Amino acid sequence: MKPIRILSAVIFILTFSMTACIKPADQNIVEPSPAEAAPAAVAVVVDLSTPPPGSNATQDKWDTFTDEKRQESWDKYLAEGTTTEEAPAEETVVKRPGSGGGGGSSIVPVVVGSLTSAEIDVYYYGLGELVAGNEIRVNPESSGTVESLYVSEGDFVEMGDLLFSLDNNTLVKNIERTSEKWDNDLELAIIKLNEAQEYYEVTSSLFPKGLISKAESDKAQQTWEEAKLNYDNIQLGKTADIENLQENLRATLAISPARGYISGISFRRNEQVGTGDFVEIIDIENIAIQVQVPENIIARIKNGSRVVAKQASAPDYILDGIVTGVGLKADTNRTYEVKAEFDNPNQRLLPGMLMEAQIQMVRYSSNFVVPKASIMTEGDLSYLYRIVEDKAEKVPVETGQSRGPMIQIIGPVKQGDMIVLTGQSYLQSGSAVNVAETREYLPERTEF
Repeated sequence: MKPIRILSAVIFILTFSMTACIKPADQNIVEPSPAEAAPAAVAVVVDLSTPPPGSNATQDKWDTFTDEKRQESWDKYLAEGTTTEEAPAEETVVKRPGSGGGGGSSIVPVVVGSLTSAEIDVYYYGLGELVAGNEIRVNPESSGTVESLYVSEGDFVEMGDLLFSLDNNTLVKNIERTSEKWDNDLELAIIKLNEAQEYYEVTSSLFPKGLISKAESDKAQQTWEEAKLNYDNIQLGKTADIENLQENLRATLAISPARGYISGISFRRNEQVGTGDFVEIIDIENIAIQVQVPENIIARIKNGSRVVAKQASAPDYILDGIVTGVGLKADTNRTYEVKAEFDNPNQRLLPGMLMEAQIQMVRYSSNFVVPKASIMTEGDLSYLYRIVEDKAEKVPVETGQSRGPMIQIIGPVKQGDMIVLTGQSYLQSGSAVNVAETREYLPERTEF
């Protein structure tokens, strides 16, 4: 009986194991579909070639990042922009452009700008040297010894300021002697005139009474007239003589004819000087630049053309002036000199400094202007994208004149249209967009 019990136990164990491994025929097990397991994801296509709005990274720095680091930065930007207090109903999936992943809508972040019209100037770029707007040399009017020197190099002077004086002791003494001589002559002339005046008055009263003859009366009148004429001549002679001597005295004093800075002095105090010596004054409140221009350009530059100049060591200090002279004779290098003048109110720039200059050659009339980078091409077709109700609209355009990063366009567009500046590479007509930033794209001033 003992062997039979053991066999029964083995049969029971086998039966139980087989039963546990068989699925019941009436049990329905439903696997969840992927669509039911998670809601549909909204795919946001980002442009990894540019940093996200508000990023501290410049474009140059961004270009050094790896794709993984760029993706991480965009993920962080989008996550911060979509976080709310409530749990989102749908998960935002960030994808690289062109990564596919159908089953969800694509929203492209873009940077836009308001379409604007502007003129385009074409410039010649060159280097030039600054010169003073006006240079004056004050020379002694006669030879002599420098008695006093009132200025030094670098001093600022106004019109009428005294620069130097020559020894004038001899002239002063000569004026004193001459004046004394004329005063003596005048004193004698006055005495004679007074005597003649008294005699003439007496005869004038006696003649009507018949007490003197007419001849005697006429002689008294003639004597008075001669005395008066002599007095007048002496007075005129004294005035002319003294003025001439005083003019010689003034010639020993050098007066500044204009305001400016003392840039050079050819002598020192107590030295002998001649008419070739000088004190040089330069005006740097108005300053000029001289630029050599090749022969194929000179005909396109006119007096009055705009000139913009800057110094390499001070790129933020930009001068704006006009052409005041166009050379008509070429030098040995077949170049022509163009001169332009600028205001230099704080005297920051000095003669001799080297400047970069832009000389206007032509100005194209005002038209719509966009960045060249916003223009896309398909074969011979040029187009850009305009945003209308959060969707991209493909607009064909014709391109015109350009300067630097800007180009003129003609097409079915109007002032104020919102055109795509960044992100257009990932757009198609009708693409949904997210305007991440609106930007002014025209420069405020001419840049080099």
